[in-house]
Amino acid sequence: MAVGNDHEEAAKQLQSSVNKITNWTKQWRIKLNETKSIHVNFTNKKKQHIPVNINNIPIPYADTAKYLGITLDAKLRWKAHVKKKKEELDIKLKKMYWLIGRNSTLTIYNKILLYKQILKPVWTYGIQLWGCASKNNIEIIQRFQNKVLRTIVNAPWYCRNSDLHRDMEMDTVRQTIHNFARRHEQRLLDHTNVEAIQLLDNANQVRRLKRTKPFELV
Repeated sequence: MAVGNDHEEAAKQLQSSVNKITNWTKQWRIKLNETKSIHVNFTNKKKQHIPVNINNIPIPYADTAKYLGITLDAKLRWKAHVKKKKEELDIKLKKMYWLIGRNSTLTIYNKILLYKQILKPVWTYGIQLWGCASKNNIEIIQRFQNKVLRTIVNAPWYCRNSDLHRDMEMDTVRQTIHNFARRHEQRLLDHTNVEAIQLLDNANQVRRLKRTKPFELV
């Protein structure tokens, strides 16, 4: 990752670092797969990307990249990440429907337990970051949770989602974001690494856009 005042400076620094990595791999006879790399410009400006090469082969350019299970889009709006998670959740729910569906004879307690242990961790992963997504994107996950809860108890159409969350003692997605962010902040406060603690220093934060910052989720 390279940072610059503009995409030209960032691309120049990135190419310099890539060249150093390429020379090191040649020295130790390690083969790089250039086509499996992805080049993304994280910026809100509409700029034509400057190619970055590995062994004189251009790195494929994309608007999104998956890193450690999190899909990062060029503008960091988390829309692509939420979309991917929703697709994954739908597939898992379809496979589990015979267990937690309306016609399942499994107890409600065990159905809720399955949801918390299998489905919920899918969308809570990295929530300390993607929790900054827009209200519309967060509502996508909330609607999925509403659907699952209604399925678990075979709720009629007139039953309110808020009542289901209350009776089943289930936090909403926004409440879950707040809880995870608070615990994450506490872990940073208690961390032994000084650099980790410095992540809580928001004194020099510059706000150019009306977006939620991770430290504001608490």
